[in-house]
Amino acid sequence: MEEVERIRLNVEFSSYENNSKVLIFTSPGYKEGKTTIVTQLAVALAENGQNVVLIDSDVKNPTLHKEFKIKNTMGLTNVLTGQKTAEETVNQTNIGRLKVLTSGPIPYNIEKIFKSSVLDELLAKLSKTFDYILIDSSPVLEGNDARIFASKCDGVIMVVRNGKTENQLVLEAKKALEIAKANLLGVILNAKPRGILKKKF
Repeated sequence: MEEVERIRLNVEFSSYENNSKVLIFTSPGYKEGKTTIVTQLAVALAENGQNVVLIDSDVKNPTLHKEFKIKNTMGLTNVLTGQKTAEETVNQTNIGRLKVLTSGPIPYNIEKIFKSSVLDELLAKLSKTFDYILIDSSPVLEGNDARIFASKCDGVIMVVRNGKTENQLVLEAKKALEIAKANLLGVILNAKPRGILKKKF
């Protein structure tokens, strides 16, 4: 787990340097490894004494509830549509300082609720309780959801898989995030002997 520890240290340093605690993890496409990395990072931060909430915003293809064996009958979308409160939907994990907010059911207007002020209010509220808010989002090039959500976060970390992700797609994803006015903090090159958090392109 040396690679995860290195990522944790980089994230903590970046958070201190940039005052960023709401971080969204995305990738150009699926199967890049972003969910695995953000989950391992969340666990590492929690075990290091930080209070962490991990949010699944990949509403169309959620996976965090499977990782933590949690029901996904209600979650983020229920909060954003006013059906539930954050207190009612955030789940405790078997790691004391780590909580998880699953995606919840798929609404018909994902983009609209992500653009709403309710999401800003939720992130602001969670920021008062947690040291880190880590978000597992949909891929940047698979629709507008990730770009909209990323524009509301302190920073974005993009995960790309060595030997899989085409350079052109990485550049397209970077451009899309720039257009959305999202703050790209760095890139994690996955599936290397030593995973690393790189600086901006």
